[in-house]
Amino acid sequence: MKTIIKGHTVSHEKDVAAGVRYLIYELAADEAKVFFDEAYNQGSAIFEDHMGYKYKLVHHGSEYQLVKHI
Repeated sequence: MKTIIKGHTVSHEKDVAAGVRYLIYELAADEAKVFFDEAYNQGSAIFEDHMGYKYKLVHHGSEYQLVKHI
């Protein structure tokens, strides 16, 4: 599935729904921008939500992908 998060198209599976909600509702736009900028510039960005779950935001062309980070 795909979701628009802070103006960016992000593909993801259901198993990272908590990470999607975190980016949309828990972070201000300027806070989320840090992760999107890092993923754009470095290829990926790893972050942790308020519950301690880790996610990886990966940049693919004009879109991003959110996956669990192990």
